[in-house]
Amino acid sequence: MCTVYGVFLKYAAVALVAGLAASAIWVNDLLEDLPRLACFLALSHMCFVNGFMVVLFQLGAGMAILGKDAKQGGIPRWSYFVFLGFHAPSFLYTSWQHATDKFRKIPAANEVEPGWWIGGRYAVELGKTWSGVVDLTCEFPEGCRASTQEYLLIPCWDGVPPSPALLDDAVNFALSAHAYGDVLVHCAHGRGRSTTVLCACLVKAGLHSDWESALEAIQGHRKVVKLNRAMRAVLAEWESQYMALTPTTASAKIPELVAERPLTKSGIARFAYGLFQQVVGTGEPAKSK
Repeated sequence: MCTVYGVFLKYAAVALVAGLAASAIWVNDLLEDLPRLACFLALSHMCFVNGFMVVLFQLGAGMAILGKDAKQGGIPRWSYFVFLGFHAPSFLYTSWQHATDKFRKIPAANEVEPGWWIGGRYAVELGKTWSGVVDLTCEFPEGCRASTQEYLLIPCWDGVPPSPALLDDAVNFALSAHAYGDVLVHCAHGRGRSTTVLCACLVKAGLHSDWESALEAIQGHRKVVKLNRAMRAVLAEWESQYMALTPTTASAKIPELVAERPLTKSGIARFAYGLFQQVVGTGEPAKSK
């Protein structure tokens, strides 16, 4: 699965540079020079870890290897120790990107539709309380966990979208949380992964007819968002699999209404009235007597 804009290349570059640097300091009597040995081991570790991550990025697999907590969104200490060669450049890069966004006056998060927000891992800087947060990162700890009522982790590598099934899980979670307040969908920088999920959210919420129009709406509020080929393919597949039967939240309960009503004149009348209430949002379905 191809990652967005070749984001994996930065880790491939780290692996290459670290490997070249390690080979440059190699000498036959390396064991007798402890500082040189320490540098060699650190560079070799960085080369191996980042090279391994590049493979996982391309496979779209192994997101759980970093050990991120699905309930609290934290990264365990052992992960920073074992994968230091990966975490360190990741934090440095995202810090640099965040500083660049600030210089360009790109907010940490943007509201696209009422209560629907998209952003990056620094959205905590907004100081908002969220009804729900959908976290698409596997490489960073969740900063908004203390200020959100409900939290869902869908771990994805940078540039790699979730599967259609996981995408639908994220959408259903977000729709449920949105009934009680603002929802934040975020990845590392608010570019690709979060855009994929928010596109689906806006479609299933009935705010846009398809993911293409949802993307245009998001781009109208956050100019930096883009989708790669894999993300577009997942959205198209999600629409064909999940939206053919449930095009909007208003129609999601139609099968339930049908099952509850007997096929009598009075039952059909009550069903029609209940369906009307579901579509316009004026109340609960009428109950059969």
